Amino acid sequence: MSDRRKVVIVGGGFGGLSAARHLKSELVDITLIDRRNHYLFQPLLYQVATGSLSQGEIASPLRAILSRQSNAPVWLGTVQDIDPDSKCVWLSDGAVVPYDSLVLGLAQRQHSIGTTSGKSGRRPSKASRKQLRSGIRFCTLSRLLSESPTRRAGARGSLL
Repeated sequence: MSDRRKVVIVGGGFGGLSAARHLKSELVDITLIDRRNHYLFQPLLYQVATGSLSQGEIASPLRAILSRQSNAPVWLGTVQDIDPDSKCVWLSDGAVVPYDSLVLGLAQRQHSIGTTSGKSGRRPSKASRKQLRSGIRFCTLSRLLSESPTRRAGARGSLL
């Protein structure tokens, strides 16, 4: 049996790929799971719309990006459930992926077109601030679920 830790990364965007690249030289087995088989560099999407760049210049297959990294296979799938007690990720096709460490690099949606909150000198809208607080709360709760029950019990009251 291998002594290498199993790291599952959910999401093949900026966060997921960054985590996989940082773990390249580590003695871990990485499994990257994403529902799409490509990485889309969204900051340059407008240049594809204007014809300055082709689609292939801003969208690359995840397997090609990690091809030189032997410890990081890419799985195409949608996560249905995560069980921190049994340390398993269930995919919609029925596959079960065990892990020792879990990285959630989930997507962010772009809402900059037609909004005024992105303009200089303006504060983010109340809805944007509420969404940001919810995201931070979710990330913190997710981290606590992966910690020991005694540490979780001590921090629970301050989060909720």
